[in-house]
Amino acid sequence: MQYGAYRAALTAATTTTGGAVLSVANPEGVKLLITRFILHIITASNGAATVDAGIAANGTTSADTLIDGKSVATAGAFDNITDKGSNGLPLREWGASQYVTVTASATLAGLVGYAYIEYLRTE
Repeated sequence: MQYGAYRAALTAATTTTGGAVLSVANPEGVKLLITRFILHIITASNGAATVDAGIAANGTTSADTLIDGKSVATAGAFDNITDKGSNGLPLREWGASQYVTVTASATLAGLVGYAYIEYLRTE
């Protein structure tokens, strides 16, 4: 197995459209196991908002299988192990043609941050 990591800037989305905060296609094109998903919020959103992060069939579908309902109104680092919420899981399979998406519950105006995806390549 090979280890991999991916870093992407979060978008301070002003919409609740699926994947508007982050939409990342599987970068390897083979089945992966996500071992950790981290949100590093450098500057919190101006208002009260939460995000869901998860594996989706496409880049515009909301999912909460990694992190469910995490507030981003406070700066800090949050992951799918400690901060997974009700539906988040500490280990997720990422299909070859699937996406990791992050979706906001309300406007994220003012937010600055990054997502880090750590994974194992299974093929």
